[in-house]
This record gives sequence, C-alpha cells and structure tokens, in this order.
Amino acid sequence: MKQTDSRKLRYEVILFYIVTVFFTWLLWVPAFLMQNHGIPMILSYNFYITAGTFVPSIAGFFFSYIFGGKAEVYSLLKSLLKIHIGVKWLLFIFLVMPLVSAVSCLIFYLSGGTLPQMQFPLWFIPIAFVYILIFMGPLGEETGWRGFALKKMLEYLSPLKAAVLLGIIWSFWHLPLFLIKGTTQNALTSFGYIPAILGYFLYTVMFSVLITLLYVMSNGSVFGSVLLHTAGNLSLGVVPIIFTKSGAVILLLTLCITVATVTYRYKKVMLHNRL
Repeated sequence: MKQTDSRKLRYEVILFYIVTVFFTWLLWVPAFLMQNHGIPMILSYNFYITAGTFVPSIAGFFFSYIFGGKAEVYSLLKSLLKIHIGVKWLLFIFLVMPLVSAVSCLIFYLSGGTLPQMQFPLWFIPIAFVYILIFMGPLGEETGWRGFALKKMLEYLSPLKAAVLLGIIWSFWHLPLFLIKGTTQNALTSFGYIPAILGYFLYTVMFSVLITLLYVMSNGSVFGSVLLHTAGNLSLGVVPIIFTKSGAVILLLTLCITVATVTYRYKKVMLHNRL
C-alpha cells in the first residue's frame, strides 16, 4: 500500500473516532444529569443511553458515504447482512464467551465463592439475546467499530494491532458510563474507579481481539460481530460474578488465557501485516 493511501485511511478512522466519541458523550450528558442530579429531561434516561449506543453505526454509514459514496454504503450494508458463516465460526460465536463465563463460574465456586443467582431463567435467554442485540450495544455499535473502522485499520495494521488499538478506543468511548448511576460500568465502581476502569479496559481489549479474529475469518461479516458481541454481553449477565472482586479477577484471567490461546492458534492470521 502506498504511504499516501495509508495516511488517508488513518485520517478517515481518526475522524470517525472523534465524531463517534463526541456525539455519543453528548447524548449521555442528559442521562448523567437525570440519574445523578435529578434534573428532568424531555426524553427518558433509557432513550439517551440507547441512542448513544447507536452513534458508532450511524457514524459508520455516514463516513462510508462521505469517503466512498453509495458503493461504500452498499458494501457496509452487505457486510451487516452477511449471514453465511461457517459452522466452525458459528460455534465460536455462540460458545467462546459462554464457556469463558462457565469456566470462570466453576473456578469461582470451587475457590469458595458463592455464585450469584441467575438473572433470568434458561427459557428467557433467547428473548434476552434479542433484547441485548437491539438495545444494549451490538447492533448500534458493530457497523461502526468493525464494519467501518476495523475494515480500514486492517489495510495498514495487522489484525492483532488493529484489535488492541480499537479495543483501547472502544474502552475509552465507554468512560462516561462509569459516572452514570444505573449502568453496568457504574456498578463496577464499587471496587473503586481505577480498578473498575482498568479491568474494563482489559476485558474490552481482549474481547476486541476475539471479535477481530472472527471478522477476519468470516471474510468481514459484521453480522457475525454483532452476534459475538451479543453473546459476550449476555454471558456476563446470566450469572454476574463480575460484581465480586474475586469473580471479576477470575473472569479476566480466564478470558486472557482464552484470548492468548486462540491468538497463538491463529498467529499467522493475527500477526500478518498487510503493509
């Protein structure tokens, strides 16, 4: 790739990140004022939180049109609707994060911890899956994070480097949620803000590596990324050991070991730099 092309792609990605963070945080300000200071707003708290999670995907479509016209928008939409994923990677989508959660719960229990009660019965899981997919981030984020940003980053970075960098920015994007009462991120601050933020950053970066691997191996399926993101969020919520210190540490260690193992298994893919 020519250096000028690489510079152009970096510019497009950086602009996407800046705009996405700015408008998301702008939407989350009213939620903060409502929850933390009791200031009434025209719309509900849930509206502002949910609307903020859709900014990345909206920005992804917007900048696809700005930088590539209708053809690029069509390509992005096509990747979002790319449902043909190999059986092996479908199993990866639906098993990797549930297994990480299940193994973490087992270790937590065997180490003397008391498992939290399941948040909903097993029959409710499909309903929770659809709800999380639509309203709690995956659908609103992945077209932007993976469909726009990651796709361009893979043109000048290796998948592993792109995954880590995107994971850091993705984590940074979540920062205001640690200050807004009622969010999962705010609940984690019972451990202290610094441990909560650092732990969340590590989790998000590790999760970004898994999604990036899936994206590459599914030939750019944003649909697959949405499903894996949903499965990850759901897995954390079924038996939420993340709200205990030892449970959170066990979960992070289990995830790190899983990511290291998977990355080593696919090192030729993850370390290949296209420059």
